[in-house]
Amino acid sequence: MQKTYLQTAFVGWIVLASASLGWGQDVKALITEAAKLSDTAQTQEELTKVIELCTTSAHLELAPPQVEYFNNLEAWARNKRGELYSVASLESEDPAEIRKFEAAALTDYTLAVQKNPKHWQAVHNRGLSYAVLGETEKALSDFDTAYQLNPKFDTALYNKAEMLYEGGKFSAALQAYQQVLKANPKDVGAMTGQAHCFYRLENYESAMIAYGQAIKLAPDNAMVLANRADAYSDLGYWKEAILDYKQALTLEKDLPRAQQGLAWILATCPDDKFRNPELALRFAKAAVAQTDFVDFRFYDTLAAAEAAMGQFDTAKQRVGEAIKAAPRTEKPFLQHRLALYEKRQPYREPKR
Repeated sequence: MQKTYLQTAFVGWIVLASASLGWGQDVKALITEAAKLSDTAQTQEELTKVIELCTTSAHLELAPPQVEYFNNLEAWARNKRGELYSVASLESEDPAEIRKFEAAALTDYTLAVQKNPKHWQAVHNRGLSYAVLGETEKALSDFDTAYQLNPKFDTALYNKAEMLYEGGKFSAALQAYQQVLKANPKDVGAMTGQAHCFYRLENYESAMIAYGQAIKLAPDNAMVLANRADAYSDLGYWKEAILDYKQALTLEKDLPRAQQGLAWILATCPDDKFRNPELALRFAKAAVAQTDFVDFRFYDTLAAAEAAMGQFDTAKQRVGEAIKAAPRTEKPFLQHRLALYEKRQPYREPKR
């Protein structure tokens, strides 16, 4: 998802004196102070002061326009403070801290929306917090609402598509990506997402066309090339996959995704002419070296390359680490490869 939180500026209206509206000296002073604070407020402490001023206004006798002013100002300040919590969440690697920051952000976004239900930025930001906290349905609902409030804000649609895709709802995700592309035909992320959906729906011809269109939109984007290479590899188009991986590495020589994908083909391809165990081992090691955690796919690839080189003892250890880190659905495939290495046999992809 696009998790860039919206840095917004409050644009309000201020009428400092109007007898017809009944603005007293206390109200005028409060509005003057609130306007001054909101003009420069950036830190959590400064935004909290703005919120406290707005809370104070609830104890005064206000005309409807004044109530609206303070509600809008508080919504702005709470959304902006929520963004600070969300940024802190993005920068943290501690799961407990992430949940704490997102919970604080969620509270501010929710109160912002209560004060101003048309504050589409706060609605969208709340959706992002719900997504981080695993509240999928609430996140999707907020993305829909944000887009309804501001039909030009297609980032909300894109994030909806991403969540649907991650949840395995490929047909619904495809529709959302296509809505984004209708508004912005040059959106590379949406074009790539559309390609992924076509692929998962087994519409391979449309998938490859969409991957090609994404590459035309971003010819210097190594990850887009790696995406198409993955699809070629899955379909058994080894030559085309190798060319795309190599082109991706020409653009970004240390891209782990491309290193791993290329290493897998060079180690396991059923066609002898494409296998190169030594080069596979080099790329597989490079990919693993760039990750600070056990990515089961990278370790599985390194094990396959080691087995292709006849290093079965280390291959067994490596695939054992992959099994520990892999999701339950992937473990049977890894255990099958472990059984091969125990018999001192390398793994080969089936012929397509």
